[in-house]
Amino acid sequence: MGKSVKTVDDVVIPDELAAALATHSKARAAFAVLQASHQREYVKWIKDAKKSATRQRRSAKAVQMLLDRKHM
Repeated sequence: MGKSVKTVDDVVIPDELAAALATHSKARAAFAVLQASHQREYVKWIKDAKKSATRQRRSAKAVQMLLDRKHM
């Protein structure tokens, strides 16, 4: 894993999620307005995956959930 991105509330966003959000401005905006606790739930779900492929798959699903306005 490479360098992670931090948000204002010190929620460290994994690279896979950061890459997925970078390509979807609406999902990125939806993630940005979430409370820090909800952001941490998404991040934990993605970081708990052992394999990179699983983290990428979960990141893609997280983007879709954000677009559908569904919470973890």
